[in-house]
Amino acid sequence: MYGIEVRESGAGVLVELWGEFDVFCIEEMKRVLDEASSRRGPVIVDLSEITFLDLRSAREIVVRSMLRTHCPRFLDPSPQVTATMTALGLEGWPYSLPGVGRGGPQIVSGVS
Repeated sequence: MYGIEVRESGAGVLVELWGEFDVFCIEEMKRVLDEASSRRGPVIVDLSEITFLDLRSAREIVVRSMLRTHCPRFLDPSPQVTATMTALGLEGWPYSLPGVGRGGPQIVSGVS
């Protein structure tokens, strides 16, 4: 089971991902991330509530972080996301930000 929620704020677009991401939901995840990244302004993707991330889904997240002019920024990767990125050889993945997660503070202007 997984969830994807997209919310707009004055600072840009927040995409929240939670649950288990694998081959069965990869197309929806790719579509949502591509649509969010095609909008003007910053895109923040909250990874804090992901409980499972397969290698293929992780790869797609990384690819999307490099494809667009308005590259999505990822925040608060869960331990499961961190473990998957490590398995891919992406320790210290540079496109993550500390901080906003589900239930945490809201995106504020100036976050990019």
